[in-house]
Amino acid sequence: MKIYLAASWRIKDVVLEMAELLRSNGHIVDAFCDEDNRVSFNWSELLEIMDNEGMNIAELDAKDMMKHWRVQEAFKEDKKYLDWSDAVVMLMPCGRSAHLEAGYAAGSGKKLYIVGGFEKGEFETMYGFADGMYDYSELRDLLIELE
Repeated sequence: MKIYLAASWRIKDVVLEMAELLRSNGHIVDAFCDEDNRVSFNWSELLEIMDNEGMNIAELDAKDMMKHWRVQEAFKEDKKYLDWSDAVVMLMPCGRSAHLEAGYAAGSGKKLYIVGGFEKGEFETMYGFADGMYDYSELRDLLIELE
């Protein structure tokens, strides 16, 4: 199965470990932070580019950022792999982009799985779009589901 990992740069090590686990179980995996396998995008890179262009990120909003050529490149690259995938595994904790990727995947008819530590008292009703939700301690169950 072709799997897209939706997550945050803050948990890069977890993303790379998950990619390796899924690959060792026969899946083809896209991990946005796996610079050996795809064009990668990191916010620190964007900050450097914008600084060289004389731009201050603190003065820009989301609409301004979406006009930047490097943000557009990153969006196109991620969307390409989202469209390529059969399933999306969203690793938590993550931010808005990963949640949008998950929503896009579910709306596109792809399988969606959410993996994370689910805290008591916190929930999202739209997680109902997921085909499965797993704690990190339940990865064996996720691997069985993906067979």
